[in-house]
Amino acid sequence: MSEASSEVAEVPVPSIPADPVWNPMSDYSFMAEHGVRIVSGSGVRVRDDQGNEYLSGTAGLWNVTCGFGHPDILDAITSQLRKLSYGTLFLFSHEPATTLARRLLSIAPPGLTRVHFTTGGASAVETAMKVVRRYFRLTGEPERRLIVSLDRYSWHGTLYGSMSVTGEDIEQRAYGADLSGVRKIPTPRIADDPPGATALTAFAQLVDAERGRIAAVILEPVLASGGVIPLPPEFVAGVSELCRDNGILLIADEVATGFGRTGRMFGGEHYDLRPDVVVLSKGINSGYLPLGAALFTEAIFDAFRRAGLPLLHGETQGGNPAACAAAIATLDVLDREGLVENSRVVGEYLLDRLAPLRSRATVRDVRGRGLMIGIELSPRGGKGPASILEVMTAVIGCRYRGLLVHPLLASGGIGLFPPLTLSLAEADQVAEVLDQVTAAG
Repeated sequence: MSEASSEVAEVPVPSIPADPVWNPMSDYSFMAEHGVRIVSGSGVRVRDDQGNEYLSGTAGLWNVTCGFGHPDILDAITSQLRKLSYGTLFLFSHEPATTLARRLLSIAPPGLTRVHFTTGGASAVETAMKVVRRYFRLTGEPERRLIVSLDRYSWHGTLYGSMSVTGEDIEQRAYGADLSGVRKIPTPRIADDPPGATALTAFAQLVDAERGRIAAVILEPVLASGGVIPLPPEFVAGVSELCRDNGILLIADEVATGFGRTGRMFGGEHYDLRPDVVVLSKGINSGYLPLGAALFTEAIFDAFRRAGLPLLHGETQGGNPAACAAAIATLDVLDREGLVENSRVVGEYLLDRLAPLRSRATVRDVRGRGLMIGIELSPRGGKGPASILEVMTAVIGCRYRGLLVHPLLASGGIGLFPPLTLSLAEADQVAEVLDQVTAAG
């Protein structure tokens, strides 16, 4: 029996959703039975087509940092559409892209000087992977093509390149992703002494075994989709040193952690991270329009320039003028309304409110940074992560109580990624719902 027919034979036929949209990463039966159609949003709240209102503990897909319907961002978009509805960056430029690029570089880690715009986070990771591999061919080290990432809990996207470096199981081989240019190291453990020592040793051994063949390492400062797991500082410092000493580039995946999500503008600031490449999306324009970016050092850009070779990569909608205008307005809102600091203050408050849940039989851990919080559930069997059924039961329990949370299936938990505008009173509401749901168990 073939792999495909074996899979079909073992899996019950799910319900058929009435909605013709083929939803990403979504169980068919869940969508048919529990799917919600969102019709409007304002501030931290959204409303469905049945009139139910929810506090969005997910901020869309963690990207609506300034809240839904912020007038300043809407005005920036509509004003730009009236002025220049579309502009390409293929052989041309436009003012919103240039202005945004300069703004991004002014707040980014030092040493980054060039910006390539994309339509999202996964495409920014694709850009980074292609560029670093081409860079080493241009600088006389064509054998450097391996990209190193973490073997569990990491998430970098679902495009062919980005899914190959993603640590979570998203059927990479079944979808035909090329894994030959990727090496994985263990996800660092806090329980090590010092924290992350096992993973750091594995990386050092890999550097020796693949000497001269590793192009880059890609890391998320906080493993978001994997369960909101902050990387141990000792591990990050050790990886950074090994990269510097061995000519390996460091890619910081700030797609989920950027723009105030962790209580600082970028997640790498918790470690004084000095990457060669930074990839961005999600909160870059509060999720109002598709946009991502990859930021590079001058040395990387200059290798292409000196060779007289253009970057043979791009997207029709990469750097769309309205999307860039929304990002400029978002940066203004973040600054004017103090949302990065609000993320830190309200995030710390919410973590304190949720800390007592650790004593519950239904909760294994509560952790986070800023307004990026993971609640790891205790499985009924006591071993391994909580099951998909247990996680989704908690997700639905929160929803019925007016709170949207995100399932973190890899670690068996639920995640909170609300808009950075969340108030202390709204944080209390979140804590009260989670108190009820984890008590119900």
